[in-house]
Amino acid sequence: MSTTDATVVAVTGEVPAASLGAVLPHEHLLSDFAPPDDTPESWARTGRTRPTAAGALWLYRAPLTMDLLGEVGMGAVNRDDLLLGDADLAAAELAAFRQAGGGTVVDLTPDGLGRDPAGLRRLAEETGVTVVMGCGRHHPARTAARDTAALTAARDTAAPTSARDTAAPTSARGVAAPAEELAEELMRDLTEGVGGVRAGVIGELAALDPGVPAERALLVAAARAAAATGAAVSLARNEDPAVQQRVLDLLAEEGADLTRVAVGHCDALSPRPDDLEPLLGRGVFVQFDQLGRLPTALSVSDDQDVAAAVLELARRGHAGRLLLSQGVRAKSQLLAYGGGGYAFVLRQFVPYLRMLGADDELIETVTVRNPRRLLTLRTEEAGS
Repeated sequence: MSTTDATVVAVTGEVPAASLGAVLPHEHLLSDFAPPDDTPESWARTGRTRPTAAGALWLYRAPLTMDLLGEVGMGAVNRDDLLLGDADLAAAELAAFRQAGGGTVVDLTPDGLGRDPAGLRRLAEETGVTVVMGCGRHHPARTAARDTAALTAARDTAAPTSARDTAAPTSARGVAAPAEELAEELMRDLTEGVGGVRAGVIGELAALDPGVPAERALLVAAARAAAATGAAVSLARNEDPAVQQRVLDLLAEEGADLTRVAVGHCDALSPRPDDLEPLLGRGVFVQFDQLGRLPTALSVSDDQDVAAAVLELARRGHAGRLLLSQGVRAKSQLLAYGGGGYAFVLRQFVPYLRMLGADDELIETVTVRNPRRLLTLRTEEAGS
């Protein structure tokens, strides 16, 4: 099938794949990545440690202001920093991306972590940027925690109408939801949408382990929904290479096309391109999606490592399986707060690649053609 016939599901409806332009395949425009409540248990579910010292706790709860950006940039956690809920600010940041030559942003905010389908559609209509929405749960335990908090708050403000309501479980979408139920949930988002706004990709899923039943169910559901709808899957890389291979085995067994799977958070492996070969050998997209971050003493890689890896992997023949994005998920990463914003890849990283020797063909491949192939509902002909 030719590119001109292919379509991508955006929040405003299906659009021609050829119209996407330069694409950011992993971003967050409207999201809330803070723990659902301020308890040690909810912090543990997010993979973070709850601040306990008085100063750290004050910094976590304070509004994000200029004088706090230094500490936040060095790793201090701030609640306000993790909340992207200002639509006007998001529109301004998206406008900068469009001015830099960008065409499409994929918002991979999971359901339960601040996803706002109607808000995404308004942003697309206001800015002229094509926005593709993700769907699904990031991680069963973490999403269930957010669901529990939301449902508990709702019940605190409304009197139960019956004894059954009073005795109902606190989470309507429990951790142990079967794969069939999860797959149906995904397919509804992909085909019917939320309030008429359809998702165009499955994810982002967390770094899941098929050996954990609830996580296996989520992977099975994603694979089945992908096979049924033609949608791509985006998931985070598991730090254990053996577990990562089992994840891909399971997706393939359940019907997913691995050439339509993006494995994100590969930046940490960029200093060792050989370590990416097992992924590339499976036909998946390797996604570098943490560009523009301020390096610290704890960083295991930086943007220069990623640039070198892109050139080396392209030299090895893997140019057609590479994706670039920033993964913006916090205010401190926005232009308005001194970060690189959504335009960093096009304004700074791409020129750096050119300086290192990347030609127009490679730039077009990693910023336009590859994400277009990932998002297209019906796979394009090989090599197109």
